[in-house]
Amino acid sequence: MHRLHNLYAIMKYLMMLLSGIILILGIALLAVGIWVSCGASNHLRNIGDFSSQLGIISTICTVGGGGLSLLGLIGCYGAWAEKRMLILVYFVVVSVVFLAELTMALLALVFKNGVEDAIRTASKRTLRESYKGPGANDAISTGWNAIMTKFECCGVQNTVDDFVGSAFSNATSLLYPETCCVDKESPSCDGMNTTQGVVFSEGCDVKLINIVKSQSLILGYVAACICVMELGSMVISVVLYVRLGASNY
Repeated sequence: MHRLHNLYAIMKYLMMLLSGIILILGIALLAVGIWVSCGASNHLRNIGDFSSQLGIISTICTVGGGGLSLLGLIGCYGAWAEKRMLILVYFVVVSVVFLAELTMALLALVFKNGVEDAIRTASKRTLRESYKGPGANDAISTGWNAIMTKFECCGVQNTVDDFVGSAFSNATSLLYPETCCVDKESPSCDGMNTTQGVVFSEGCDVKLINIVKSQSLILGYVAACICVMELGSMVISVVLYVRLGASNY
C-alpha cells in the first residue's frame, strides 16, 4: 500500500511537471506565432496568397499557444489540488488538441511537395504584377527591395528574365531594378546592362523558401515537443483520475 501511495505521489508530481512544460511550450508557441506574424512581415507579403496561409498558421499558433498555456495551468492546479473534475477536463481537452495536431501534421506531410511550387508561383505573380521599383513605398515593392538587397538576389527564378513584361518593366522600360545590381553605385547599373557580374546571378526563390522552411522547422520542433508532453500527460491524467475515484470509496 505504501509503495502504491509513493507511486501515486510520483505520478501526481510528474503530471504537474508535464503540465508545467506544456505551459512553457504553450508560451513558446504563442511567441513563435507572434514572431511569424510580425517578425518577417515584409518578406512574407511577397509570396502572395501563400502569405495569407502563413498568416492563418501564425494566428492558429497564437491562439493555440494561449490555449495550451491555460491548459497547462489547469493541469498543474488539478494535479496539485487533486481536483478530479479538472483532471478529467484536462484529459479531454488534451486528447482533442492532440488529435487536431496529429491531423494537421498529416495534412502538412501530404501537401509538403506543393509548397515550394506555390511559393514560386505566388512570388512571381507579385513581382510581375505589383512590384513598382526601388522608389516605391507600397508594402510589396518595399518587401521585394529588402529581399533583393539583403539576400543579394534578383527576380524569382530567372533573375532579369522575370521582369520581362512586368509592371515595373512596362512602366520604366528597364530590364531590371537598381536593387538587382551587385554594385548599385556602378555606372553599369543602368537597368539595361545585363553583362555577367553587373546583376546578382541568383533568383530569390530559394531565399524565400528558406525563410518559410526555417520558421516552419521551429514550429515543427515546438509542436513535436508539445505532442510528446501531451501524450504523457494523457496517460498520467487517466491514472490519476481512476486513482482519485477509487480513493473516494
